[in-house]
Amino acid sequence: MLDKEFKEKIEALLGTDRSSFAPEDLIAYSYDANTEKRAMPEGVVLPESVAEVSAILKLANEYEVPVTPRGGASGYTGGVVPVEGGIIMAMDRFNKILEIDRDNFLAIVEPGVITKTLQEEVDKIGLMYPPDPASTAFSTIGGNIAENSGGLRAVKYGVTKNYVMGLEVVLPTGEVVRTGSKCIKDVVGYNLTELFVGSEGTLGVITKAVIKIVPKPESVRTMTATFRTLEDAAEAVKAIFATGVRPSTLEFLDRISVEVVERAIHFGARPEEGALLLIEVDGPDIALDGDVANIEAACKKCGVITFRKARTEEEREELWKARRALSFAVCEISEDWEDDDISVPISRIPQMIRKLDEIAARHDIIIYNFGHYGDGNIHVGMTTGKSGRPFPMAAKDEVVAAAVSLEGRIAAEHGIGCVKVHNLHWNIDEPTLRMMRSFKKLLDPKGILNPGKVMPKE
Repeated sequence: MLDKEFKEKIEALLGTDRSSFAPEDLIAYSYDANTEKRAMPEGVVLPESVAEVSAILKLANEYEVPVTPRGGASGYTGGVVPVEGGIIMAMDRFNKILEIDRDNFLAIVEPGVITKTLQEEVDKIGLMYPPDPASTAFSTIGGNIAENSGGLRAVKYGVTKNYVMGLEVVLPTGEVVRTGSKCIKDVVGYNLTELFVGSEGTLGVITKAVIKIVPKPESVRTMTATFRTLEDAAEAVKAIFATGVRPSTLEFLDRISVEVVERAIHFGARPEEGALLLIEVDGPDIALDGDVANIEAACKKCGVITFRKARTEEEREELWKARRALSFAVCEISEDWEDDDISVPISRIPQMIRKLDEIAARHDIIIYNFGHYGDGNIHVGMTTGKSGRPFPMAAKDEVVAAAVSLEGRIAAEHGIGCVKVHNLHWNIDEPTLRMMRSFKKLLDPKGILNPGKVMPKE
């Protein structure tokens, strides 16, 4: 229960138009877009300035009120669900692109800027912001930084942390710190920027970010290749990398994914095709014909069944159809899916898929897999189909355990949040966990910022 004096001070600071403690206003802040977890906050605040963020956190620290920062709420692991009550700090009004510096290839943005908005703005001047999560049309830069989001282009361009040069962060005590700079080379002090990237709002509230942007590639070429087995596709991936070509996109669909998409959109898959690779290369137009030829030759060495190349933008869209159709195609099997996000070393992907097939057989469930082959990120969908049976939740832990057994990680790009916090020790040993707790305690001595996320309780 929030202290009456605390609420009065918040209202005096923000007014009643940018703060609320009314239950009818709070329901919309009790969940995210993809997690079944629900928890009602006791209040919501919408600051507009760094000074207001600082003042709110000082008050929350004084009264020991939990604060959950919230961006676009498009996450998959409950990172913005206020599991311990307190207040939601909605960063909606921090939505400005403050500067685009073409000469120095950087932008300065507030955390509420929609990722696609930044991409479109820099595209106008021939530049590109490469991180491209599936939620790019509605996720925010602040949320991407908090989760260290990846996306389709990560195999060549890396993930969000590779593009964050500096941050302005308000600590849970209200102190404002600034990390990094506009300089490409900067070894002044510890690299505190990466401490906050991927911290899921547990160490500080980001209020500004210096973001690296890059020249937009002249051309893009798109291909698909199908194989009898995922093992054949894996050999093709190794052969592609051996040519020296670095695809900008390297996606895969497993047998079930190929089958359901074929039933949904009839894109021409054959019964014997058990794996599909979607491949893109980008760069100078003059070099791409050679890249495509090298990729085709590598796939032919590994038993490719069909190899398709897009020659026009319309054909490119046609090749992307299979990948984009997957999310609605699987609804023919079931509308009730349990999702997971894991990563393994890329050479272990076929072994991981075999383990997932074993889990599916053991629990009599359906599992389909797709993801980013070039960086080992597998997205796993699980269901009992239309049987009406409840989903055996033990299967989810078995999926995560299987990834760990192959030197993988329990999360790849969707974070830990409150959903996977009980699995953290599967990847993090006790000495490392103690170090992480010491960082948390140093920056957040009263444990008010996004409690119940990332860090399991002692």
